[in-house]
Amino acid sequence: MLMRRKGKTMKKILTSIVATLLLAGSLEAATLPADPINMDLAKMNQYFNTLVEQHLNSSALNNIHYPRTDIQDTKEKVVIKFDLAGVKKENIKLSVNDEKVLTLQGEKKESKEDKSKGYVKKEIFYGSFQKMIQLPQNAEIDKLTTEYKNGILTVTVPKKELKKPKAKIIPIK
Repeated sequence: MLMRRKGKTMKKILTSIVATLLLAGSLEAATLPADPINMDLAKMNQYFNTLVEQHLNSSALNNIHYPRTDIQDTKEKVVIKFDLAGVKKENIKLSVNDEKVLTLQGEKKESKEDKSKGYVKKEIFYGSFQKMIQLPQNAEIDKLTTEYKNGILTVTVPKKELKKPKAKIIPIK
C-alpha cells in the first residue's frame, strides 16, 4: 500500500514538473524573436515535452510494482512468490535466459469492458505486465519447479554449492 502511494505521489510530482516545464517552454517560445534557430529550438522543446508527457501517461508507470513479489533466499533454494490474483494460468509465461534472469510475463484481462467514466477511484490493475528477477549464479534452473494456486505463482529454484576456486601457487624463479 505504501509503495502504491509513493508511486502515485511520484507520478503527481512528475506531472506537475512537466506541466511547469510545458508552461515555461510555451512562455519562452512566445517571447523569442521569430528567427530560424529559435524556431528550431521551439520545435525541439515541443517534441521533448510531448515525449515526456506521453511517457508519464503510459501504462508502464501504472504497473511498475505489479505483480507484488516475495523472494526468499536460503542456502538451499530461492523461493519466489508472485501475487497474480485474477490472472488466468494460460495468460502467464515464465522463462529463464542463459544469464539466469527469470522473466514473468502475462496479462490480466477485465471480465467486461466498462465504458462509463463514473469511477470515484480505480486502483485495480488490468493489462500486460512483465517482471524480471536475477537468479544467483548457483541456481539450478534445470530443477526449477512451479505451482499456481489461489492466484499465487510459486517458483522454487534449488541451489547447488559453489565450488571455491583453488589458487595454484606459481614458483618465482
